[in-house]
Amino acid sequence: MTKKPILFYLSAGHGGGDPGAVSGKFVEADMARTVMDACYKELLAHKGRTYKVAYPEKDGSGMSLAAHVADMARYKAKGYRVVAIDAHFNAGGGDGDEVWVWKGVITKSRVGKTLANLIIAELKKAGQNTRDVKYTKDLYFLKGVGVPVLVEYGFVDNKTDRKGFDTKKELQSYGKATARALIRYWKKYR
Repeated sequence: MTKKPILFYLSAGHGGGDPGAVSGKFVEADMARTVMDACYKELLAHKGRTYKVAYPEKDGSGMSLAAHVADMARYKAKGYRVVAIDAHFNAGGGDGDEVWVWKGVITKSRVGKTLANLIIAELKKAGQNTRDVKYTKDLYFLKGVGVPVLVEYGFVDNKTDRKGFDTKKELQSYGKATARALIRYWKKYR
């Protein structure tokens, strides 16, 4: 039996009318979109790919969490193995990235942790330190089907942490790092 094709589902957290965390000129929704735009382009440019990519917010419109979860379910119903990334930037003065994974169903948690560790490894190569993999049932996006993870790329209100992603080029490097992690995941599970 042939495995169902992987579909990478990309979300730039917040957007529309919700800016997310804001620290001076640094706006989470805009930063997350820059990261996901670069990730999307990198995934599409990968030669020999058999995976599909969905990025419903590429026009900057923003979507509700419920709409994302429903959208992922529609892709699953079409026969795809959904692997979803929701991009965010933290606030609260911390330092480093963290990747949130569903806590509960063992298979979903295990595969989610594998993806989270791939993302963390690539972000380390891009210069970011990590707060590691976190588990929760409280983040609505993680209730989506397949393997959803939520990536907090860093803290917008920490000037030291922000030095690693305070330019468009650095934000794009995080998007490319995320794409490399997704491609590594695809190579492992295709």
